[in-house]
Amino acid sequence: MHFSSSSVVSMFRINYDIAMNSEVITLSDRPVVICGPSGCGKSTVIRSLLQRYPESFYYSVSHTTRPRRPDEVNGRDYHFLNADKFEQLLIEGQFVEHAIFSGYYYGTSKDELHKAGRLKRLCLLDLDIQGMEKIQRTAYNPICIFIRPRNFATLEKRLRSRSTETEDRILQRLAIAHQEMQYGLSEGNFDAVIVNDDLDRTVNEIIKVLTEITQKQFVN
Repeated sequence: MHFSSSSVVSMFRINYDIAMNSEVITLSDRPVVICGPSGCGKSTVIRSLLQRYPESFYYSVSHTTRPRRPDEVNGRDYHFLNADKFEQLLIEGQFVEHAIFSGYYYGTSKDELHKAGRLKRLCLLDLDIQGMEKIQRTAYNPICIFIRPRNFATLEKRLRSRSTETEDRILQRLAIAHQEMQYGLSEGNFDAVIVNDDLDRTVNEIIKVLTEITQKQFVN
């Protein structure tokens, strides 16, 4: 099953206003949180959604204080900044959510969500569970999708294939991934749980989930 870009736009277009802190925030759609353990393929899935439906989705680039990897581009993969600057933005209330992972700050800025609204596109967020829970408590009312591998052995293989990771960091990520898998499979924590063992099928499943949620909103 394949959807054209225009059909995706028409299916997902829901306009509403959100009031937060006496500020009216106009968003075109509910943000879509793609969550899952490190190594499950979230980034690849998000890239595929953006490539297939460039006029329908907008990727929210997170801010982080972790070091930039050799293949990463500032402003494309993350907004890289130091801890002092991150904490200043935090004090100013610029983040809708933030979390600490492996000793580094990660955060989603309100401006990224507003930018998606101005473009009339669905905003895609790549968040860990800590960040997802925080944005769930806001008025943004996100759609949350958990991406998981077929099994834990597949996840470990993917993590070990990364030449940038030390053994200690791999073991740390595996321990966290085990906890995240348990959380992701617990009923009621996500709008949908999708096994990512085939990229095209995963993308189509996400489109199907978003379509069904949108249709339910119109009915209600």
